[in-house]
Amino acid sequence: ATGLGLALDIGTTTVVAALIDRGTGAILAHAGADNAQARFADDVLARIDRCGREPDALRQLQQVLCVETLRPLIAAVLAERDPTAVSRVSVAANTTMLHLLAGVDPTPMGTAPFTPGFLARRSLSCGELDLPLPPATPVDLLPGAAAFVGADIVAGVLVTGMDAVEGPELLVDVGTNGEIVLRHRGRLMACATAAGPAFEGAGLRCGTRARAGAIAHLACQQEPFALTCERIPGAADAPCPGLCGSACIDLLAEGRRNGLLTPMGRFAAEHPAVVERDEGRVLPVTAGVACTEADIAALLQAKAAIAAGVLTLLEQADLQPCDLRAIHLAGGFGLHLDPAAAVACGLLPGCDPRRIRVVGNTALAGARRDLIDPAAADRLDAIAAAMEVVTLNTEPGFELCYIEQMQLPG
Repeated sequence: ATGLGLALDIGTTTVVAALIDRGTGAILAHAGADNAQARFADDVLARIDRCGREPDALRQLQQVLCVETLRPLIAAVLAERDPTAVSRVSVAANTTMLHLLAGVDPTPMGTAPFTPGFLARRSLSCGELDLPLPPATPVDLLPGAAAFVGADIVAGVLVTGMDAVEGPELLVDVGTNGEIVLRHRGRLMACATAAGPAFEGAGLRCGTRARAGAIAHLACQQEPFALTCERIPGAADAPCPGLCGSACIDLLAEGRRNGLLTPMGRFAAEHPAVVERDEGRVLPVTAGVACTEADIAALLQAKAAIAAGVLTLLEQADLQPCDLRAIHLAGGFGLHLDPAAAVACGLLPGCDPRRIRVVGNTALAGARRDLIDPAAADRLDAIAAAMEVVTLNTEPGFELCYIEQMQLPG
């Protein structure tokens, strides 16, 4: 392959683009933005529901994604480069996002038997999508496995190499739709769980996506109590936009360890760092950033959804968390994550932190691989075809497991 390629990861909450040299594989530019569809609905089910209720919603959501989100993002990564140098666009996303991008009705995925309009690789053009590249430039949508196990997770299996190992290994992609894959004895078992957008910073008073100036790590000193914050470089003089997902994980783990948080996720009333305000107990973090108990509740719901999905999938294979040889933790927030904190807060319950591999945005990496490796297309097709999907809401123990995981361990 020659020329430039554009890799896109279209997430429910966040969209990321990378400009790729298709000859060398080098990433020439990289940018992220919030998905503008979120102002209409936070999660995929709400967007599917909107398409079923409002005749113009599908066209509106497609236009918002292409014109308001993708056009400026593509312009940002191209900068001064010639758009005609881009020979191909490769897109990894969950199945709903691919339908909304392609303008294909997603409503059959909203009710059982959750039937997608398409799962196989689909090719569109930049002209069809009104993207700022030559109209004939192909836009390839990568293959998915099921309505709620999409091309983003298929791409993750490819770039981690899980399709080529015996296992047991786990891939956990923490996003608005938490997707989990277990590789064991030649099988690929997958599930999706509605984690919500909390770990991507959305819906939290104290939250932000991982961007310059955001707090990426947080540590608590006990006596005297003090919070130490580590920010992502790049905006030292600007106001802090908030805590990104990795710092939220630190807060849950550290807060439970030193008595700031109760097992149910409440701030300890007697703790010297906690203040009472009109909205209840609040933890001031740094200038302009404070965490509320509502924030903690949203984070606990997200971590419980992921944890219960992991435990349910392991139970299907008669495995314990300690049996896992590797846990690949994917997602944008994972880049800054402390594996020990992920275990301590119960996001990855019972796992060995030494076996956790933070692998970053594997959806984007899979789209990049598709642009530069001629063998990638066949492997992606094979992974999607091999995936056995476990529907969590039909598993008898899932709901109880989810409720149990709402608590903080320790």
